Amino acid sequence: MRSTVRSGSGALLMAVIIPVVVGLLACMPVPIGDPERSRIDPAISGVWVLLGGEEEPEFYAFEPYDKRTWLLTGVPVEEGNGADLSDYSFDSYANIADLMEKEPIGDNGVTASETVVYKVWRTKLGGQWFMTWETLAPLAEDDYAPKFWYVFRIDKPDENTLDLRLVNGEDAIFEGVEKTRRAYERVLKKNARNEELFSEDPIRLIRVKPEHRAFVSELAREVISTDEQ
Repeated sequence: MRSTVRSGSGALLMAVIIPVVVGLLACMPVPIGDPERSRIDPAISGVWVLLGGEEEPEFYAFEPYDKRTWLLTGVPVEEGNGADLSDYSFDSYANIADLMEKEPIGDNGVTASETVVYKVWRTKLGGQWFMTWETLAPLAEDDYAPKFWYVFRIDKPDENTLDLRLVNGEDAIFEGVEKTRRAYERVLKKNARNEELFSEDPIRLIRVKPEHRAFVSELAREVISTDEQ
């Protein structure tokens, strides 16, 4: 059975970056892997940008929290009063670099007012690496307990490219499966290479080059400035 998650990267972006709006579409009712027994991959740590085609770019920073997990922060680019993002295409790093090199950050250029934060860890099942995203913000409060998770299969075409294929937690293959981590892991282990279970189009992240990291840092500070107003 073909997975119902066949969206392009723009729609997938909405599913992972704005879970409050999208709801429980394609998410998992249990986490995959044990964050206390996981190990981060240093090659994933750092700053990445999501290729969005016609969608505004999003920047993601995988910051090691400890040896087992990352703290992942996502910041979307927004138009300031002086920028017109329709002038740009975001289907390649070169095009996104064009924006980073031409537009100032602030009201006269591009800005940011929102962010999302996830706890992230890896696990290996059926010879494939998977990544679990657990939302911390904007949902997390003192009494917050996660009720759903985003799980991706990790593919790395090269050292500067990260393809994340979303697991469809509502696929028929999970029908009747006990809603426990172990039970879902057994299903994924048997179907780690079953392409029907994953989004057809990956979320493609490209590593931000050193000369553009200052842009991302300044953009992130815009969120702090917005919160203080």
